[in-house]
Amino acid sequence: MNLVPTQLVRRDPTTSPCRGAIEDSLTRKEAVEPRSPYQLSGLMPPDALKGLGEAVDCLTAAIRNNASILIVGDYDADGATSAAVMMQGLALLGARSVDYLIPNRFDMGYGLSPTLAELALSKDPDLIITVDQGINSVEGVQRVINAGRSIIVTDHHLPGKVLPNANAIVNPNQKGCRFPCKTLAGVGVAFYLLIGLRAALVKDGTLRRPPNLAQLLDLVALGTIADLVPLDDNNRRLVQSGVDRIRRGQTRPGILALIAVAGLDPTVITARQLAFNIAPRLNAAGRLEEMSAGVACLLADADGALKQAQLLDQYNRSRREIEETMREQAEDLLGALPDDELASLMGISLIEEDWHEGVVGIVAARVRARYHRPVFAFARSKSGLIKGSGRSVEGLHLRDVLALIDADQQGLLVSYGGHAMAAGVTLRAEDFTIFARQFNAFVDEALEGKLTTNEIVSEGLVPTMDLGFAASLVRDHPWGQGFPEPLFDEQFEVLEQRRLKGGHLKLQLFSKRLGQAVDAIYFGRDQEVESYQARFAFRLDVNRYRGVDRVQLQIQNVWS
Repeated sequence: MNLVPTQLVRRDPTTSPCRGAIEDSLTRKEAVEPRSPYQLSGLMPPDALKGLGEAVDCLTAAIRNNASILIVGDYDADGATSAAVMMQGLALLGARSVDYLIPNRFDMGYGLSPTLAELALSKDPDLIITVDQGINSVEGVQRVINAGRSIIVTDHHLPGKVLPNANAIVNPNQKGCRFPCKTLAGVGVAFYLLIGLRAALVKDGTLRRPPNLAQLLDLVALGTIADLVPLDDNNRRLVQSGVDRIRRGQTRPGILALIAVAGLDPTVITARQLAFNIAPRLNAAGRLEEMSAGVACLLADADGALKQAQLLDQYNRSRREIEETMREQAEDLLGALPDDELASLMGISLIEEDWHEGVVGIVAARVRARYHRPVFAFARSKSGLIKGSGRSVEGLHLRDVLALIDADQQGLLVSYGGHAMAAGVTLRAEDFTIFARQFNAFVDEALEGKLTTNEIVSEGLVPTMDLGFAASLVRDHPWGQGFPEPLFDEQFEVLEQRRLKGGHLKLQLFSKRLGQAVDAIYFGRDQEVESYQARFAFRLDVNRYRGVDRVQLQIQNVWS
């Protein structure tokens, strides 16, 4: 197999995005009452959001007139949390008739399609609000306008050449928007709209006892982390504030139930655990069935939350089984290629007859991680078309590659969209081979025929493996996309190692430099480390067992 060898690279401390957080945690472990660097007081005000005034005016009138409002969301975790935030936020601000509608990805596809617009209109709302979608739904929005209803589009995705003819559009990425934070998730945009609405209702005297919208931040944190948007300063404040509320028990029953079925402790929950343990359970509903089940869990009361969370947990177990089968099939497809053909393949396109449409994105991510090349995985949809989900590598903007293909081969792509690192495309089944050839060619040209290096970037030697430092580093900072949790590297002696069920390796290591032994876990590795001494790349973690915290390393790679 032509896998790209993994190289260890040490980051220049002057350019490290997490250096300040490392230094903060070194100081924080000694402090009696440390102050978080992610205070809400530093949050960017909403005033610069283009379209906010029009959207607030529309919502203010709807609340005064007791208008019926329908929230139309998306079928991923960002869409689900966006819908829940808008549902509960509008109720807090005085809206009396609010409902939601989440499209089924298998029947209606992405966005406010004309079909989805007609379904929304059949519920007879006075006002429709899209969350986490709608910016490219020109036809669907026009259907709503033609029906004489009002519509507000809230979204964070990149707009197309033509904007929908909505009553208001709130999207930090639309042309002319001066809001500095362009990386808000859909749930962040929804939250900011509610902040603007609350201010307006206070100003005009409608709200005499305004609610504290910070109670929605647990949802904002979950949706932001799940959508893998870059965690700039503003998003870090949103996420860490939400995580802190969950730890204090100031969260909704649905999130507590999801944490419970994941076997986690809510009092020490981290952004990493939201991303890897909670978000997949929420996303599983949209991948396999309908995301309405996810929204129902987030909105459930204490009596119904656990049952809803258990349903999502079962979806996630099924998703994992489907994913493993598809991943093995993808490996078989690539393994059947001659070595020289695989070596020359810069952009990978894969399809199997029975692949699940809701899981192809995960398979693309797994193949990308193994081969370190951009990947599209396709599945057949009910419409007879094939739908692909793609994942890219650093240095290649995936949506831009699709735009180049679309310009060069007009009519080949039925539809497409996405971001730099993830994108989707719909094709006619008979055009798969042409697309695969074009995708490989355009990726080859964009990367100038060179595979990007598979680098593990280290912050260097770990300053200490003290429990206080490790706990602060793990729990006091909202690590995620664009704000990577620091990796360190160290030469260790291997004292003990044993294989665990599920293909993992448990180790005990000793650092001669620090004079300290430490436990370690290497997820996804079932082969023992051959050398007595080796260099490990790792993240610091804290393992809580029977109420006792101990430092544990999460191994990312080893060079022996």
